Amino acid sequence: MHEIARKFKEVVIAVAPITFIVVLLGLTITPLETPMIFRFLIGSFFVMVGLSIFLIGVDIGITPIGKNMGSVIVKRNKILIVIAAGLVLGFFISIAEPDLHILAGRVQLVTAGMITKVSIVGVVSVGIAVLLALGLMRIVYNIPLNVFFTVIYLIILILSFFTTPEFLAISFDACGATTGALTVPFVLALAVGVSVLKKDKKASENGSFGLVGIISSGAIIAVMVMSIVIKTDDLV
Repeated sequence: MHEIARKFKEVVIAVAPITFIVVLLGLTITPLETPMIFRFLIGSFFVMVGLSIFLIGVDIGITPIGKNMGSVIVKRNKILIVIAAGLVLGFFISIAEPDLHILAGRVQLVTAGMITKVSIVGVVSVGIAVLLALGLMRIVYNIPLNVFFTVIYLIILILSFFTTPEFLAISFDACGATTGALTVPFVLALAVGVSVLKKDKKASENGSFGLVGIISSGAIIAVMVMSIVIKTDDLV
């Protein structure tokens, strides 16, 4: 109960200010109907309760299993296992990310169904999977993070010249959507699990971070490639 109360307090501190601001604006500058304000307050309460339960689940389930999986992957000491684990975990973590589904739904709505929710979720998840596998290989083989990001963002820069403006915007929004409440804790724990077994302490510390940034770039690349492949010139 103490842990639940602590998490709920943290969530209230985070959510209450924006709730207050929205209600204040709804009563002053942008007047809203009273029923709508009440629905918003009820929704905010459920968000607080839900986030509290979710964060407890992250602490007792997602983080430990991610760390243990990372350790097991490294202990196998086989590159094919690292690649396979990265591809499978990356794909299904992304598929389960609520933020990505929200973005994909909006894209489908704005494009009048020309780009379906399923296609966005699937393409982005493939990009996340590939970059997670490459990110794990980077940790295992001690590839410098600055070199890795230089190559990735050069690829993104080149692809941007062949990507339509609409898809360019969607690709960077997808990048943000993939770093949601489910993906980030699992990927961070996975990175820690992979890097913690390294003999070099400094390399272990460096390897623990950067993986979230790497996988988010996978979403950008995947959507840009999608733009080039389907060659849709007018979406909105």
